[in-house]
Amino acid sequence: MPSLKQVKIYNFTDPMMGLSYESEPFFRRLDTHFGRQVALQFVMGGLVRDVADFMTPDDFKDGKERAFQRYNARLAKIYEAEQVISGMPIKMDRLALFDETHTSSLPLNLAFKAVEIISPHLAEPFLYRLRFATIVEQAMTTDERVLADVAVQTGIAKEAFFKAYHSDSVKHALQNDFDLRAKWGIRALPAYLFCYGDKQILKTGVLDFDGFASVIKQISDGQIVPTKPTLNTATLQYFLQKRELVSLTEIRHAFDLADNQAVREWLGKIEQNWRWLDEEFLLQN
Repeated sequence: MPSLKQVKIYNFTDPMMGLSYESEPFFRRLDTHFGRQVALQFVMGGLVRDVADFMTPDDFKDGKERAFQRYNARLAKIYEAEQVISGMPIKMDRLALFDETHTSSLPLNLAFKAVEIISPHLAEPFLYRLRFATIVEQAMTTDERVLADVAVQTGIAKEAFFKAYHSDSVKHALQNDFDLRAKWGIRALPAYLFCYGDKQILKTGVLDFDGFASVIKQISDGQIVPTKPTLNTATLQYFLQKRELVSLTEIRHAFDLADNQAVREWLGKIEQNWRWLDEEFLLQN
């Protein structure tokens, strides 16, 4: 039996990135329109090695505590501006991601690699949960205790998480990701490395679904193209069962629906085995 032709996409990102959070609907559409012909793998890029690199002297004019408040407020506005990319809901009324003792996004990167080592199949759900905790719940995910709580929500035992998080193997795994980023000369995140056979194409910046489909068609010489999925109660139920937490916006993109009201109407037709976690998010019971 011939092996499945597949485009592998390495997504260089950071769990704190609003640009990647806003790309989740495009990832859902890749899943429903390409299926196993496309595989997405996440590579940690370490967006904020030291938050001081992004702060200005003016931030510190009233002392360190006020400096971090100013920076967090400025970061919140950046997040809010990114909501136009896909419409994924962003709440930024109390962001406090960084302070004097939490000065890097590397803890989030380490946490992802820890979960990837403990339970590879939970790595992507954990990354999604981590983005949700950072951008919707506005949790201080730069703190390892908060990261452990997110791991528990994803099905990882807290003790196992902390053991992996502080291990040398996780540090080495994260360094391997950084080395891969350096090898490809990636200077900005997000970035995408498309691989098909012996071909590679590197793209930087946000890609919408049409952007992904165009590169996939190019690298596969037109062999791999999207197919619009069938939408019925069975396919929607199956889609929801695959994802413990999902937004209306992602469902809309996945099935080419007109708006979120159309999503709500379809949700009303299926057996309810979920609850509203947030005004636009469903959580499997």
